[in-house]
Amino acid sequence: MKLSLVIFCSLGAVIGAPSGTQTDSGSSLGSMAASGAAGVLVGLVMAPSPDCKDVGIDRTLCAVLYDEEMCERSNNYLSILPGAQGVLPRINLHTRGLRANDAESLIVRDRCKLELWDKRDGLEKGSPPDLVIDRTPWWNVLGDKYVDELDDDYEEMNEAISAYRCTCRQSMWG
Repeated sequence: MKLSLVIFCSLGAVIGAPSGTQTDSGSSLGSMAASGAAGVLVGLVMAPSPDCKDVGIDRTLCAVLYDEEMCERSNNYLSILPGAQGVLPRINLHTRGLRANDAESLIVRDRCKLELWDKRDGLEKGSPPDLVIDRTPWWNVLGDKYVDELDDDYEEMNEAISAYRCTCRQSMWG
């Protein structure tokens, strides 16, 4: 990353350097365009990618499961209301909607608990969840839980979620 930054900066300095045939204005149009292009490239290299914390979660939701890493909203996702539970469909005929075994990132709201199963009938049979992300304890001062990549944080559940249940508690302060 740093090497490409050095290369782009050097490229901009070399290309944008004054030539021997300068006009009265002090620089040629070509060198200004090259310097501008180098600046844009440097900006693209240095710009951070948005993550789940940047996306955030609506205060009326319990959790959101995303089909892509970093909670990318341009692809399929599932917004889960407090008290909701269900099984993700194997095939989704809608234009938007998460399918079973597709979730790659998620957000769980503060004061909520998300329970996940990798088997479709786990919830129905009363099996213990394969993953629980619990933000309900009163001593939790960390707020919302952001999981940018299930593959990094909970590898066994990356693209393996088939069923879910999400519950929230009321605020202690009303």
